[in-house]
Amino acid sequence: MQHEQLLDEARILLDMVERRSTSLTESVMQLDAAAYADPGLFQRERSELFRNHAQFVGPSCMLPEPGDFYAFGDTGIPILVVRREDRSLAAFVNICSHRGAPLGEGCGQARKNRLLSCPYHGWSYDLDGNLVGLPFGKEGFNELDRATLGLRPLDVQEKDGLIFVMPNPELHFDVNDVLGGIGATMSGFGFDRHHLFGIKRVETAINWKLNMDTFHEFYHFDALHPDTIATMSYNNICHYRQYGRNHSLSSPRIGIEALRGQDERDWNIRDNVSFVNYLFPNTVIFVVGDHFQTWRVYPIDQRRSVVYHSMFVPELPQTAEAREQMEAFFQMINDVAVREDYALVEKMQVAVDSGIERRVHIGRNEPGVQNMHRQISEVLAPAQVVRLQR
Repeated sequence: MQHEQLLDEARILLDMVERRSTSLTESVMQLDAAAYADPGLFQRERSELFRNHAQFVGPSCMLPEPGDFYAFGDTGIPILVVRREDRSLAAFVNICSHRGAPLGEGCGQARKNRLLSCPYHGWSYDLDGNLVGLPFGKEGFNELDRATLGLRPLDVQEKDGLIFVMPNPELHFDVNDVLGGIGATMSGFGFDRHHLFGIKRVETAINWKLNMDTFHEFYHFDALHPDTIATMSYNNICHYRQYGRNHSLSSPRIGIEALRGQDERDWNIRDNVSFVNYLFPNTVIFVVGDHFQTWRVYPIDQRRSVVYHSMFVPELPQTAEAREQMEAFFQMINDVAVREDYALVEKMQVAVDSGIERRVHIGRNEPGVQNMHRQISEVLAPAQVVRLQR
């Protein structure tokens, strides 16, 4: 956010803390528990939300230099995103034209001559996806036309320090529609200037939407996190703003009231306000203090999901001691989610799997949860799943 927007959020949150109020929707949402269990609906989600909808890859600083790449296959289509020589981005289906092996995994750097090389037989591609190296090619593959054997391109777009890719090679997207204006609002957080500290992968025995529900409200802090998050942030206080299918939640941190006696020009807002930014359908970006974290959730199957928790910092630690301290902090945040949130939500998955017909009630004080389910419903249009109680 830009400075004036940060000031506005701080003023709003100070008022909310004084009145012990929070953003409220017009009505309670009632969601059929079948939304988390119906196998037909799940298959439509896999197709429409994860293969046919633009996916958030990461902030621009995830691929800072030419030759940097990031590969992931959690949408069901293997994806490879690379930074080209002119610093533009390219994306491809991550399948070698020879036998289908992936050209890279996770974060990496292309070879010094900017080649992406298959680890199976060494077929190599340049950063534009052209097949340029084929060992024993003249003798073993003399009938093949290299010009037709490049990597299959995917639509990839970068704006406001955020990178998105379309998994389906037959489809394209408008990044402005995907962002809905949230990118311009978040651009002041420096998504193009930070450094990737690390990525943690966590598998959960939880439906992906049940998993995502945990990120969009502050109503559970006192009950579930009394000794951790509740010592740092107020319970059940947040300010909600919507941007297309996305939204932003700002939250006051304990100690924000000290700002009341200071000149606004001296306010250190980032130390007193945290932000949860939702990018439809499966990503949240936490902005906390001087750094930010991304949490991307993907379905493994109807009852399991995987979470990629990444942390980006303004400067990488320069000493072993500083790195150990930063890693301890990163691990602590991850452990809170695993030990407190996921441990409970896995028990809630048992309730989903029981088949008991029931309604899930999402309160007026949970606007982020409501928005996520409303947007999913609008894309999939299952009128039998979401009902609003007026």
